[in-house]
Amino acid sequence: MAKNVEQFREFLRDEVNLNPNRLKILNDRVRAVDGFLKENLTGYQKMERQGSFALDTLIKPVDDNDEYDADIQIVMNPKAQWEAKDYLNAVYQTLKKNGDYADKLRLKTRCVTIDYAGDFHLDVVPRVTSRNRVRICNRDTNKFEATDGNGYRDWFNEKNRITDGNLKRVVRLLKYLRDHKSNYTAKSILLTTLAGNTIRNSDEGTEAVGTIADTLATVLTRMDDNLQRHPRMPEVRNPALLSETFNRHWDQRRYANFRKLVHSHALTAKQAREEASIEDAIKVWQKLFGDSFGRGYKGGGGSGTGGGPKPPNKLRQGTRRGVPPAASIPVAHRPNEARRFG
Repeated sequence: MAKNVEQFREFLRDEVNLNPNRLKILNDRVRAVDGFLKENLTGYQKMERQGSFALDTLIKPVDDNDEYDADIQIVMNPKAQWEAKDYLNAVYQTLKKNGDYADKLRLKTRCVTIDYAGDFHLDVVPRVTSRNRVRICNRDTNKFEATDGNGYRDWFNEKNRITDGNLKRVVRLLKYLRDHKSNYTAKSILLTTLAGNTIRNSDEGTEAVGTIADTLATVLTRMDDNLQRHPRMPEVRNPALLSETFNRHWDQRRYANFRKLVHSHALTAKQAREEASIEDAIKVWQKLFGDSFGRGYKGGGGSGTGGGPKPPNKLRQGTRRGVPPAASIPVAHRPNEARRFG
């Protein structure tokens, strides 16, 4: 079976990964925001990266001028007299005093967004710990909401370690498919959780996660198997905080479309992994990723149907009667200790 190791590395480097210069700009601006809040925000403790920024799964926007999102949390000392909205207002008012940010700010439900037009949005989320519970703040409801972003990061890092770093690359590839094909909707946290749930402790050191191609095929195949068992949209839970679900931006229609397309992608990945030659495997992977995949391989060439990702072949989907009610997709529990991020 062809592994296409070099083709995946080149495709990630050239088409998927966030440009090194943009990543440097992001890090520089995050340091500047953090430095200003550290000196001026009452109750400031520390800053922590969150979401794709923390997991190293940020990807390049579709167009050069498109903006992407990055998240940070500002850990603050709790104040007995403050309500949830007060923490958000404090961050907003503090940033507003800085001329570099004053005209870029938006006060939102759970964060203050700094909009660096044409580049990225930085969501600044205040966080407090009270009664041994970590909480973020909802300005609309004026209530505190339980969270465990660090626990989620530890969970993902352990899954990523099992795959020797391939899982984070696969998540980037799945996000690339979502953004470039534009034929299904799924928030990054949903994609990341569904992908992470497919990785097992027993996979470590096996061919299932030996290369990027292996891991991608494993993730898609197992994800498809799981989704096919759930015709109705299941609850996708935070593996580090089982009381939290990630479904609020999904509905049954979006889920059904996602389920159908993952099935198609899984069949394509399986076919690519069964090809004996690198060239034949490239042609199959191009059905998912477009002619830019493997174009540097001598003899790989294009598929002859133009550049850019192409929609998958339509597959017949069986219909089922007596559709069962929504269920919860099982998740692996958070490990006791944080692991090295591969």
